[in-house]
Amino acid sequence: MQMNRARWLLVSALAAVLACGLGAARAHADEKPLARVVIMPELIPDVVRQLVPITVELAAGRAGPRASKVKIAGLVYCGGDRQGGGWALGVAYPESAAVGSNVLSTADCQAPLPAIAQRLAHSAGAPEWVEVMKAHVTWIPWLLRFVVADAAGASRSGSPPPSLKELGEFKSFATSNLHILPPPGQENRFDVAIGFLESSVVVALFPSGRVSNPEPYLKRDPVLEAEIGDAPARANSVADAQYGFINALLRLYAPSFEIPLQLQGMTQTLTARNISASGGDNTMTVAGQVGLGNVNYNAAVHCEGEDLAIRQVTLAAPAVNCDNNDLVGQLQCQGQQAASGALGGALTNVYQGQRFHYSTVDRPLRFTLGDAEFAARFEALKSSSRGSTVSEDGNVTIERVAGTPAR
Repeated sequence: MQMNRARWLLVSALAAVLACGLGAARAHADEKPLARVVIMPELIPDVVRQLVPITVELAAGRAGPRASKVKIAGLVYCGGDRQGGGWALGVAYPESAAVGSNVLSTADCQAPLPAIAQRLAHSAGAPEWVEVMKAHVTWIPWLLRFVVADAAGASRSGSPPPSLKELGEFKSFATSNLHILPPPGQENRFDVAIGFLESSVVVALFPSGRVSNPEPYLKRDPVLEAEIGDAPARANSVADAQYGFINALLRLYAPSFEIPLQLQGMTQTLTARNISASGGDNTMTVAGQVGLGNVNYNAAVHCEGEDLAIRQVTLAAPAVNCDNNDLVGQLQCQGQQAASGALGGALTNVYQGQRFHYSTVDRPLRFTLGDAEFAARFEALKSSSRGSTVSEDGNVTIERVAGTPAR
């Protein structure tokens, strides 16, 4: 039996908040986030790189006679400001310049801006001028803002580039009332909160209009520290989601689906419906109904341990009274009751010890931010369950889909 469909939906619940994180309500103090993702230092450069190029219009008098627009084609994250915001470096070029997006590295975060500008202006293939900007990145409910804090320019000819030091805000992203789910869930709306830690970024997903102060969920806490500390070495993200949110997605996207079954050389099809997940500390159970032929079973997959390994698969036929006057019908009924236990035992032997997580390497998750479309691939490395949430540590790669420019 393949469980890929259920596992894919579980991972999709966790990955949805990562996807939308690249983009005054009455307070409900006890409203926890539906899902939360920690973008770790290894993943941040890839995420930031997807935000460029960005075209910025300059006010009259600032651009001079040569340019009314500039293009920011290089961007690198430099860490948190210890006050909930972050720092980044960007490079602005003439709008028509053909330049790459990887001209900066984290090593430049500590270098003087004039020195970086001189280096880039005199590098091979450099355009007429460059301007290096230090940007302050902040988030307040519910807006992500990029503001120029300092800038320095240089040119090959010695003529001054456009002045960007007083540019102020050059890009912002609204993060409330977002549509992030594909059909049939496209009408659901969510608010996204973003917090900048010293070396990582936290993104939290809430029901739209339900929380006015999400700050407590954007800071380090014992649960978050444990998840980050226990992540495998190759993990670049840690995501968790409430079981209730996962079950809502299962009801929405998978009220029923088919599962191919190969057992003892025979191939049949199980029909699964009404699937739900529940759990506690180091335990998770995925339960529902499965149909095989004309018989419906109550099924459950029980997982335990720090990586939620499958321990047991159970199938129980509906409780019926097999006592009737039809001998053939009586034998069939008794056989169905006995077969459920045997089939559950056989499935346990096949799947016992397998980890209940699923990668999307061959089935990338696609999402839109502004006018650009992105594809995210998630390689699951470790699952865990704590209280009412399930988490997945993994390695994420994100790339812009060709032909969808950023603005």
